[in-house]
Amino acid sequence: MQEKIEAIYEIIKDYRNEDGIFITQDDIQTWGEQFGPHTEFMLNEVLHLLKQVYLSKADARKALQLFVDNHIQHYKFPSFESYLENTCFLQLQPKGKSQQVLLKMLDELIFDKNGHHIQDYADHPKTLYVYLDDILATGGTIRNDLIKWLEQDNHLKKIQERTINLELSIICVHTWGLNFLLFGLQQKFGTLTNLGYSFCYTIQNHLKFYNQDLNIAIPVKEGQSQEVIQYLSKLTAEKYEDYAFRNEFQPKQEVFFSSPENRIKYENILLEKGLYIINQIRGPIRPNIRPLGLINPKYKTFGLGTHFITWRNVPNN
Repeated sequence: MQEKIEAIYEIIKDYRNEDGIFITQDDIQTWGEQFGPHTEFMLNEVLHLLKQVYLSKADARKALQLFVDNHIQHYKFPSFESYLENTCFLQLQPKGKSQQVLLKMLDELIFDKNGHHIQDYADHPKTLYVYLDDILATGGTIRNDLIKWLEQDNHLKKIQERTINLELSIICVHTWGLNFLLFGLQQKFGTLTNLGYSFCYTIQNHLKFYNQDLNIAIPVKEGQSQEVIQYLSKLTAEKYEDYAFRNEFQPKQEVFFSSPENRIKYENILLEKGLYIINQIRGPIRPNIRPLGLINPKYKTFGLGTHFITWRNVPNN
């Protein structure tokens, strides 16, 4: 077990270092021990998953470079300098949010390459507007940001007239959330031909889409305890109850967990532990709090079940 703990530590050792937090191997062991007889199993499975879903600071920098390279190629900029002159990197999120951190990293990347900062190109007319973020979960934050931006300064008209482009560059995207985002924008503004998007990691969590990997935690109904079934039935939410459980034949091929059997075991352990934690809450429980993470309070599910971690935070979805 110690070997697994050491391997986990090597992956996540930069987690929140910038906040003065330094995880130790003892911390990892303590986390695992909350699962009692399943401690070793959970550490093994978490190690398997972390190799796929942990984004270090160095990984984030690589992702930003990939976005820049993709923008230059896709929008046919003749040079890096031309790209910077014609691109506006949107700052729509409050200070302290991921967007501001990524923009600071991007600015450092640009300075390392040509000795200039993003601000040095601020006065040049722009044809490409880029919205950066680390994760799109439900899509609500990005949708609200974009609606507000599109309704300002004739941005919507310029996109419709194809005089500017809007590009969403998100490191990690949920397919269900992306579908909601694009559908919501289309409902409000119609087809936005000059809206593009790119991402580095996809969480395929839309149960109704064909052949999704379901690289999240979403349990099957068979074998669930009476407590789990009663919890779901008592939720006052009314939408998407058919998204609470996955079909036993989903995913078609297991590529995320170490095996189909270990997926079921892991998901059930997490679900039971999440339900236990919720039952420890004294006082009112916010309706968006669920055993497998936050979700729209109108959704009758156990939560989003997201497994994606960055060096800055763990999404609460």
